[in-house]
Amino acid sequence: MAIVEKIKRAGGTGRGFDYLIYSPGDKTHIVFDERWTFNGDFEKPTFRPSMLVNAHITGTVRSHFFVTDGKIQYLSDCDHELAGKTIDMVDID
Repeated sequence: MAIVEKIKRAGGTGRGFDYLIYSPGDKTHIVFDERWTFNGDFEKPTFRPSMLVNAHITGTVRSHFFVTDGKIQYLSDCDHELAGKTIDMVDID
């Protein structure tokens, strides 16, 4: 398995790719699109800027995190049990 999956961008011209990860704090998959930079490392990925998942949009909990060198750093403004913690990324199911 992999911790980052390159997926073909949906919609539009169909050109380009997005990147999929699994976020244990959110208990869901998260897509990074062209708005984020990616270091190209599928073993120790880094995406910038941070990812903010708003509860009112997703119907889940608020989550705010950085992905750096294959770790997810959940910030203290998250609404889940991993708030304020940094964890290793996990394989995508």
